[in-house]
Amino acid sequence: MAVDTHNREKEACILQFYKIVLSWDYNLILEEAQRQPKRALGVKKVENKYKNVEEYLGTFEPLLFEEVKANIARDKDEDEERVCQEAMVAECGEVNGFHLPMIICSEPEKVSENDLLLVSNKKFEGKIPTAYAFALVEHRQQDKLRLRLFLGNEIIGYNKDKTKSSQRRFSMLPIVREVKKILFVEKEGLSRKSFVLIQGPPGTGKTQTILGLLSAILHATPPRVHSNGGKQVGVKRGPELPIQEKCSHWEKASPWLSGINPRDSIMPVDGDDGFFPTSGNEMKPEVVNSSRKYRVRVLVCTPSNSALDEIVLRILSTGIRDETDHAYSPKIVRVGLKAHHSVQAVSMDYLVEQKLAGMDSQVGDKQKQQGGISKDKDSMRASILDDAVIVFSTLSYSGSTLFSKLNRSFDVVIIDEAAQAVESATLIPLASGCKQVFLVGDPVQLPATVISPVAENFGYGMSLFKRFQQAGYPVQMLKTQYRMNPEIRSFPSKEFYEDSLEDGPDIENQTRRPWHNFRCYGPFCFFDIHEGEESQPSGSGSHVNADEVDFVLAMYSKLVSSYPELKASSRLAIISPYRHQVKLFREKFRSTFGVQSDKLVDINTVDGFQGREKDVAIFSCVRANDTQAIGFVKDYRRMNVGITRARSSVLVVGSASTLRGDDHWKNLIESAEKRNVLFKVSKPYADFFSEASLESMTVVANPESPEDPMEVDDNENAVPIDINGGVDPGEADWGGDDGDGGYDEDGGGDD
Repeated sequence: MAVDTHNREKEACILQFYKIVLSWDYNLILEEAQRQPKRALGVKKVENKYKNVEEYLGTFEPLLFEEVKANIARDKDEDEERVCQEAMVAECGEVNGFHLPMIICSEPEKVSENDLLLVSNKKFEGKIPTAYAFALVEHRQQDKLRLRLFLGNEIIGYNKDKTKSSQRRFSMLPIVREVKKILFVEKEGLSRKSFVLIQGPPGTGKTQTILGLLSAILHATPPRVHSNGGKQVGVKRGPELPIQEKCSHWEKASPWLSGINPRDSIMPVDGDDGFFPTSGNEMKPEVVNSSRKYRVRVLVCTPSNSALDEIVLRILSTGIRDETDHAYSPKIVRVGLKAHHSVQAVSMDYLVEQKLAGMDSQVGDKQKQQGGISKDKDSMRASILDDAVIVFSTLSYSGSTLFSKLNRSFDVVIIDEAAQAVESATLIPLASGCKQVFLVGDPVQLPATVISPVAENFGYGMSLFKRFQQAGYPVQMLKTQYRMNPEIRSFPSKEFYEDSLEDGPDIENQTRRPWHNFRCYGPFCFFDIHEGEESQPSGSGSHVNADEVDFVLAMYSKLVSSYPELKASSRLAIISPYRHQVKLFREKFRSTFGVQSDKLVDINTVDGFQGREKDVAIFSCVRANDTQAIGFVKDYRRMNVGITRARSSVLVVGSASTLRGDDHWKNLIESAEKRNVLFKVSKPYADFFSEASLESMTVVANPESPEDPMEVDDNENAVPIDINGGVDPGEADWGGDDGDGGYDEDGGGDD
């Protein structure tokens, strides 16, 4: 009875949500979006702690609705999201105040379940008709779509006998799933769960740590409990070992927690942008009928498909460890959309097709005649999901109906990149109940993407990880980095991590490169393009800086001509916070080096490089003006990501006078000045890389440490260098911290 009551309450919440969204006026949403208000009626600021569920929901529900509106308004300008077609209404029912028409359209495959459509009895010919309504796609069956509409006083004139329905499509699937979970979050359910927060700064082996967690979770041996007549009498323990022996045993039992950075040991082969290998995997997932015994089931989630596939690929490539420290690939399945071809072997769709192909053909033909193939697929999906010991899914997809059919829930949920997800999305995989939750991420790297200015202004973009951290919840931080040269690590460690990051064994030697013989090639440099000028393409909120593009092109040309090994997209990247600057870079490189330029250098925005790394990263800051306005470039989280993508050299290009208006950028520039690696550059840029100029910037070996040719003079009297490598008399007094710096992309949005 209690269960039925609870289900009815959940259904009532969903119907109420549908009524609210489906009764909105589309034109009013667009008008409101153009005004870009910073607040809205009924919204409250997100707090660190809440007294009860009602207070929690009272904060998040209005913000969630603001984000829904913002997504609808944004999709109006996304041409690839538009699907306009005519349809006929075959039948129409009415339940609980909703109209439920069944329509027949010519291209039903372009519409998906949970899409939000804009429908009307007239065509959309350049403008929206006067009579229209929102409709939610309930389900699709061949060429028919079942819609749900809620027609209030604003929308009239719907006639099921005559209506030809034009549709404009918006994806509501992630939002619907977030709403379901946020409305049903249970105070009692959350309070009994144990959360573990793991912060992984750049290069600290976050993915490797997740593999270690999976190994420990699946194969941790519980203590033997002796019983007497069924009654527990205690745990039998051996003698206490000295701490040195304990550490030795721990290291042998957990080899995944030490060693070199896995990204350095597993190099991509024939990958897309040098990222995903396309060859077959040496290790294969465990067969379904394996006799291996597991004690728990694990759900691993990430905010994006690419981040998810990276973890799946790592397991397929290196496996995890069992009780005997042997590597193997467990029974896993990757569910959801857009699985990369490198992980196809464990994707749900592929496994289902393999099962169907193996069915007896006669049985298959008989079932096809009876229309049973779809039922077979549903049962196969449920069977595969139930049998897997680790299930991989995006946060959004973990709320799909597929998961509601599970025979048993998950014991442990691991969420990677947890700081990049809004809290409502993080709740989705937790709603079914689990014993332990691991949130793995870094609040000082890329944040969650929030479209609504109102929702962003009131804290909707704060992740659950960040909120727990601010509320005083303990966080375990990984402190040893295995990626960057110490000169790169220095600044972000001091600026963002309280100077707590340490270098892995021999990382300095591992990241030393021949081009370090010149100070202008790293490991960390800042190039002050003080004559550069920013501009905005017509009709765009983005920015470009053609002078920085010209300088970077000159730098790249000289660098790869001297060191041909860098002429590969897997080795060198150009990063910028603005999409239009990225576009300009790509056009310039294509016109200079031909259509294959994308194979020579990887050019992308900051968000496009989250979780990735290159030998050399050139960062173009773009902003250059007299008012020191730098827009979202001042986001310290994107700055942190941008300056930590490089293993051996990060080369930052920007206007020092403009960037000094921000404290973090000021500290970075002062750090470059202190280390004598700030270079003032003027036109013509090619002169900066002349043989005479480079000769003046040759690194002189430290006589006290001849084995270290990359050490430079780091004294209090260090001075900026002009285009010829000489002293700039215009600079006199400066301070700064000991560190490094850089910056990154815009994360899909522009300033």
